[in-house]
Amino acid sequence: MTVPEDAKRLRVRTFGSHGDMPVLLLHPIATVGDIWSLQIPVLARRRLVIVPDLPGHGDSGMLPGEPALADYAQAVLDAIAPLELGTFAVAGLSFGGMVAQSLALAAPERVQRLVLAHCGAHTNPAVAQLWRQRIAAARLEGMAAQASPTLARWFTPEFLAQAHGATAWVGQMVADTPVDGYVAAALAICGLDHHGQLGALRMPTLVIGGGRDMAVPLEVSEDMANRLPQAEFLALADAAHIGNVEQAMRFTEALCAFLRD
Repeated sequence: MTVPEDAKRLRVRTFGSHGDMPVLLLHPIATVGDIWSLQIPVLARRRLVIVPDLPGHGDSGMLPGEPALADYAQAVLDAIAPLELGTFAVAGLSFGGMVAQSLALAAPERVQRLVLAHCGAHTNPAVAQLWRQRIAAARLEGMAAQASPTLARWFTPEFLAQAHGATAWVGQMVADTPVDGYVAAALAICGLDHHGQLGALRMPTLVIGGGRDMAVPLEVSEDMANRLPQAEFLALADAAHIGNVEQAMRFTEALCAFLRD
């Protein structure tokens, strides 16, 4: 796909400074880079942290047509090119983890370490149908109406009841997402099929799954880890889909330890 120059303009923020291996953080659908706010200060003590808003989200432009995950990955690579990073680590959460897979497949020589959290590598027809239903609901009702059902999928009932500030913060991100940006990303998720390519990802990889994740069941994440040549698997037993918020301390400790190895 030829991407117009305007569409390449992603909002990219950087934190910290050059030291240890730089890390690129990719966010879930219907959020922005701010979803990593609990991890950024810790990571930035030792390294440069690069946080884009993915296309169609936040202040980043849309990609034309019906972009595939590879187009999202290329848009990110184009956006960070001025930083002249060389090699770096990539951590992706949910949709961001799918984009991270595609980016690593496109530029394996540049990705030293890979973190894939709360995502799988293939969208089966039943799950694709669920996404089409969500697309229809977003188009009909708008994104504000999608916040509550999204939070119910993303967090455990206990966390929803106890952490009103955190869940309201995430819910506002969902509500603020442009419908067109959400739809484009959801359609890209429907086309996810990396199972046959995972063997090419030979960089050390940390796969994180949630024991109570309804969006991506733990066995899906574990299956992906088993297909990756150099993967280790971490199960966050009490987390649902957004483990970096619901189990922020454990998630951050595991992420930092993996990047330091």
